Amino acid sequence: MDKKKGVKLLHGKVCIKNGKEKLFIPKKAIIMFCKNGRKINIITMQGEFSIYGSLNKIEEKLKSRHFFRSHQSFIINIQKIKKIISSSYENYVVLEGTKERALITRKREKKLYELIEVL
Repeated sequence: MDKKKGVKLLHGKVCIKNGKEKLFIPKKAIIMFCKNGRKINIITMQGEFSIYGSLNKIEEKLKSRHFFRSHQSFIINIQKIKKIISSSYENYVVLEGTKERALITRKREKKLYELIEVL
């Protein structure tokens, strides 16, 4: 495990170092990762956890088709997307299992549509 950053993908699970505990959470239970200052909040079906680290490092470790970098501050689980809402000011993603919303840039939204089927 990368001791400084606290997150590593292991057989379909992510290991999160949370204080003296190491939590093993299935990828499918992760809703999103969001940057909050120097911390990263990991929003899961079981709750929310915070670690210190970089979204770039997490993105590298999560080389998975299930996760998508929607914005410089967000990595989302594609399987949890309910809808994308666009306004003249910003676009954001509404995700299952949380009231939190993730920002998505127009450029990244176009890239997302390349990855999924749009009818």
